[in-house]
Amino acid sequence: MSANSTTLKQQLFHATILIWAIAGQASFAFFRKIRLMFLYLRRNVIAQLQDPQPHPLKRPKVLAVIPHIASPAEARDRHRATAKIEKLGHTIDGLLTSFAHCELTILISTVPGRHVTAHLPEYQKKCVQVLEVTDCDPLYVGFRAQDELVQRLDHFDWFLFLEDDIVLHDSFFLEKLEQFNQRCGYSNAVLLPNRYEIWEGTKRYIDLTIDTRIAWNKLSQVEIEGVKYGECTNPHSALYCLSQAQLQAWVRSGRRWKYQNLMVGPLESAATFCLLECFRLYKPHPMNLNFLEVRHYDTKYSRLHPDPSPYALSPVRQPALVGAGSGRS
Repeated sequence: MSANSTTLKQQLFHATILIWAIAGQASFAFFRKIRLMFLYLRRNVIAQLQDPQPHPLKRPKVLAVIPHIASPAEARDRHRATAKIEKLGHTIDGLLTSFAHCELTILISTVPGRHVTAHLPEYQKKCVQVLEVTDCDPLYVGFRAQDELVQRLDHFDWFLFLEDDIVLHDSFFLEKLEQFNQRCGYSNAVLLPNRYEIWEGTKRYIDLTIDTRIAWNKLSQVEIEGVKYGECTNPHSALYCLSQAQLQAWVRSGRRWKYQNLMVGPLESAATFCLLECFRLYKPHPMNLNFLEVRHYDTKYSRLHPDPSPYALSPVRQPALVGAGSGRS
């Protein structure tokens, strides 16, 4: 083979490679240009492929009642009431955000001269109805708050009771309750959230932490779509939410335990323990504590019981203290 022939083949080979390289660059530039065109036209493309607007869903009607008592000094003096105002304000804001998709009515059940509602921001004053009762011991105002729910039984879909330092941030709160109610298998079961405090960067589930003999009933545990629920020895959450059917069942039971100091104190009895005359009380299981939860806007229980607990979650502290998985939120 001559040298000229070898040189020609090399030139043809190099020319072919060059053509392929140029074609590759041209192809890259072309498709880059197409991707940029789709990027710039994305809004128009989405508009052309738009889904017809669905009819708005019926908004659930939610009645929330907050038993609230302050000292006479706090009621008179905004400065002395700073902490109380902050707690109640966060409680109200939590309701406004969690039930923004609902028709929400907020009642504050209290007695004359023993509340700080006059010190709330103007927008919160417009969002709440203050109910002052004159014939009620302030310690038992939680039971009077229950009466307010019962009196409005025919006008709402959901009935929420919460203490004035409980903050709810969960827009799917009602959906989680509805799923549990439909699928738990017990007609008299009520799902309550786990209550936590934030202290030194750790979320401490205080109702499970302060009870050193906490126990869970393994025979009645329920699992729904990978989330476990159970009955425990301290069901207190300072909050409950009943469907209309559940409140009707409670009324039919006679509510014989109202205005009774059953356990811990009158407020706790009104918030939780009187429910036990009619319902089985469930909470999210330790395997998924944070599936349904509310914040206690305080740190007093965490400071009283600072010892390590399996019912504490933190993303940065010792993994050995985290006895429950983060679950689903």
